[in-house]
Amino acid sequence: MDNKKKTIILTLLIITALLVALVCYLKKDKKILKNPNLLSGQYRVEFPTQADTRFQEAVKGKEWEKVFKSDAINTRYTKMPWTGRVRDRGVSHQALFSVGKARVVYHFNRLEEKGLNFSVFNPQGSSLSYRISIEDNKRKKVLFNKFFEGLNFHNDRVDFNPVFKEGVRLVFETRGEGVGAWINPRFTRVKKNPRVYVMLVLDTMRLDHTSLYGYERHTTPELEKLARQGMVYLNAYSTSSWTLPAHVSLFSGKDPLGHRVSEPEDRIPGDYSLLAEIFQNQGFVTAAFTGGGFVDGQYGFHRGFQVYSNLPGRVFHLNSAEMVLNHFKNYAQRFWGEDLFVFLHTYQVHAPYKCPPGLVRHFNKDLGVNLKGPGNFIRDKKTGIFKDIGEENRKTLVDLYDTSIYYTDKSLIGGMVRFLKDKGVYESSMITVLSDHGEEFYDHGSWEHGHTLYNELVRIPLVMKYPDNQKTGKENALASITDIAGLILDAGGFHKEALDFPVNLDDPKRVLPLLFPKSPTIINIPPKISFVDREHHFIYNMMDPAKIASFDPQPTSLEVFELYRHSDVAETQNLAKKEAGVMKRFRELLKKYRELLKKLEGQKGKIDKALEKELKSLGYLNN
Repeated sequence: MDNKKKTIILTLLIITALLVALVCYLKKDKKILKNPNLLSGQYRVEFPTQADTRFQEAVKGKEWEKVFKSDAINTRYTKMPWTGRVRDRGVSHQALFSVGKARVVYHFNRLEEKGLNFSVFNPQGSSLSYRISIEDNKRKKVLFNKFFEGLNFHNDRVDFNPVFKEGVRLVFETRGEGVGAWINPRFTRVKKNPRVYVMLVLDTMRLDHTSLYGYERHTTPELEKLARQGMVYLNAYSTSSWTLPAHVSLFSGKDPLGHRVSEPEDRIPGDYSLLAEIFQNQGFVTAAFTGGGFVDGQYGFHRGFQVYSNLPGRVFHLNSAEMVLNHFKNYAQRFWGEDLFVFLHTYQVHAPYKCPPGLVRHFNKDLGVNLKGPGNFIRDKKTGIFKDIGEENRKTLVDLYDTSIYYTDKSLIGGMVRFLKDKGVYESSMITVLSDHGEEFYDHGSWEHGHTLYNELVRIPLVMKYPDNQKTGKENALASITDIAGLILDAGGFHKEALDFPVNLDDPKRVLPLLFPKSPTIINIPPKISFVDREHHFIYNMMDPAKIASFDPQPTSLEVFELYRHSDVAETQNLAKKEAGVMKRFRELLKKYRELLKKLEGQKGKIDKALEKELKSLGYLNN
């Protein structure tokens, strides 16, 4: 081969290598910009000397110590310095902290974004100017420049000049005295047809009090309309009978042994992903508006949500369901046109069962009360949880409870559907409606929830309206609250991510484990383990005679082992002593499960005074 040919071949090889390098470069560049959330990307900080010390001195021992938290905002993001959350007045925001004269610089090989959404948080005692600029090697343009003194929370948006395309630096600066934060800085990516995923949790709504599932009262007309365009899951179960572990199962796709959150002191560990983190990592705007309590962001539910509000759905608001929807709509207007994942939660149906005064008599025209729960008829819930309060009082509570369901159905479910239709995205949206657990009205000799694992507490309504009616009809398979995250991700086309949230609807031999190790309300309630298969419901009660003796009156029918066929919906015929073969199989499962349970170690956390007060207002921690 002569030198000329060698030169040509070498030149072609060099050109090929350069082209490959260019493609890799462009792919890398696109990967950097895949997520519009700037807190997910790499940046360079130029902070003053001893910035960490100055920041700690500014907040330590003051009210701002509870406001600025260095929690991981998303376990799928590389943890960067100065990122965390600002939690102010019940609302938690993803944030980039700053102190004094400081610069945070983002570098982009190419920047073709149209604009930036962001907020500024300036606490009391700080006097800072906040500036955003865009620059390259030739030009610099100031996009935002404002001075704040004292407490301010300022929302804004800036547009980019398209001449800044290559070798671009986006700079966030503060100058002055004190600490502050950039809240949710995010590139604006408006679409004509944004993807919208909505998850509505109606806390404490039991399946057999919804007309969708056959209840004689027409409590859920809006849910029925939604179900006609979606999939109704007829045999869905929670993983426990109270809010905290059930919601962790919902967001993690794991049962309590898997997610390790089963007691009020437990926190969500950081070694597995939550559903909102996946959506945020895919570029979605993520927002949650809840009733707090056992879904308070302090437990770790805020991970993956750029805003997590504990304000609107609280238990004593007569219209909390409507407030939750309105908070969402106000927030969504600011980001409308971007892909959206939203979690809405309300305690509207939770005791004391309440609704706006004009609706109290919807099912009983003679009803003259509101805001009543079993606690109004029991002097001491710690010892009197098994007290029979009489049929008339029970009916009053059921009337109030059913009305609260009707109001929630009308205001939250119906309101959300109307909002999405008005925006023109209803058909393409995914709407998931469920409850985390049910409620007992002396069905098995007790009240409320968080004390047993019977059907009235662990069977849950579940309706999923898939995008563009991908799935419709009724699903008879045994389903769990742990399946929901995987079903949503798979419907959204996030098949790889869905692998971390397995769905097992097709397994005919499936057995669902349900766990109740410690009551959030009454300390002496026996712990319980339950298994559900396609034919039976098995319950094991860890009996302690000394603890049972503390109740007045004592439970009359509690046994160590219980077994019910699903045909016995009310679970009144205990077959544990008659079905020896079935019991042998479940007892073998129980032995293995208890061995695993002994090794379960939760990540404990202290409940602050404000959250403790809130939980007690819900009837919890009264032991």
